[in-house]
Amino acid sequence: MKTKETIWRVVGVVGASVLLLSMISFIDKKELGYSVADIEVNIENTYKNFFIDEEDVMSLILENKGDTVLGDAYGRVSLKEIERRVESHSFVKDAQVYRDLNGHLVVKAIQNKPVARVIAENGKQAYIGAGGNILPVSNKYTARVLVLSGSYMNELTARKNIDENAYDQKLYDLIEYINKDKFWNMQIAQLVVGNDGKVVMIPQVGDQKLEFGYADNFKTKFKRLEIFFKEIMPTKGWNTYSRVNVEYKDQLICE
Repeated sequence: MKTKETIWRVVGVVGASVLLLSMISFIDKKELGYSVADIEVNIENTYKNFFIDEEDVMSLILENKGDTVLGDAYGRVSLKEIERRVESHSFVKDAQVYRDLNGHLVVKAIQNKPVARVIAENGKQAYIGAGGNILPVSNKYTARVLVLSGSYMNELTARKNIDENAYDQKLYDLIEYINKDKFWNMQIAQLVVGNDGKVVMIPQVGDQKLEFGYADNFKTKFKRLEIFFKEIMPTKGWNTYSRVNVEYKDQLICE
């Protein structure tokens, strides 16, 4: 009896395996039978920056001569390869590619958010992205972000990411501090950084040079600058002082 039971179990396992392989083969053939009816491009633009559009994405999808995608069988279209192509664009942070029930190939691209614009003395320009990447400028759109200039920018524009240099990371932290603070985001227009790394801030209103020193001790330095903006300037006038220094500990120097 046990021998018969064993035989039937083996037969059952073999039969189930054959059935499973047949189903997989059927699914694969069915998959190849469906073709891409349309390509739908969605660009997530929550930052209101238009550095990449549908035309750019489509050109990346069809970057190789002879690529068609439209009309191709789904089983012959590599979704991972299309994602790789779209993500090769400097201003694409992430891409997702999938198909919907209508036979459309859906491509979702998430834009990289610029946090500052870099203008170097050697003529090079770039953006710093939210992830620390050094991004190229675009002839399609100009983001209204904090401007960085000065001789130090010659070095920064030569890198691909701020992670390559420890002081770049400190400058990035300073940019983030200003961008996230509603008051300072409205007040500070530009950071001028010298070869020594010292920062001079240029305000949105007024001709003062705000000498910040190195990109460190943000909270204490901005507290002293806040005294100048909220207590001194309203009483003395916007253009009374041409130089304000908070570089040194516990000092606020106005000239």
